[in-house]
Amino acid sequence: MKAHLRSRDLLEVCEHPPGEDASPATINRWTNANYEAVNAILSRINKRVLLEVINSETSEKSNLLWSRINDQYASKTPANRGRVWMDWQHCFYNGNLQKYVEECRKLILDLKTVNINVPNEILTFSLLGKLGGDPKLYQLVEGLTLNKDVIQRPKIILSRLQDYVKLTKIKEPSRD
Repeated sequence: MKAHLRSRDLLEVCEHPPGEDASPATINRWTNANYEAVNAILSRINKRVLLEVINSETSEKSNLLWSRINDQYASKTPANRGRVWMDWQHCFYNGNLQKYVEECRKLILDLKTVNINVPNEILTFSLLGKLGGDPKLYQLVEGLTLNKDVIQRPKIILSRLQDYVKLTKIKEPSRD
């Protein structure tokens, strides 16, 4: 989200309201950018997050909305760190490898954001262990666990799994 706001030159609006001594032109520019930032944020969050962070104050002020999102989801409080860890623990492979890889990437980033420092090898074995029940993936998982260098880097494991997804899509016969 932060990168999205930054790419649209809206992060500054979310982090700093105009000063009391700002000119009318500056306030007008900030107001326009503020509404654009609120719309950008609201368009990218899910319903659960929306219900947790929107109230009468945050619905129209990007800086208050952004602050509330950060307090709720990017803070390093024990409650938030626990929520992030539980999300990781409850991430399961349900037969859709593409979705699983995307979810693992997001969750690993969340772990780093709240400073939950899990050794890379543990992350790797955890994410591969959740794939172990699928007989189609057994050889792939086995091969990845045998490579000492790869085991130390969860991002490489996820890239290899992503490559496997692409490769299997190419090999599948079309059903047209």
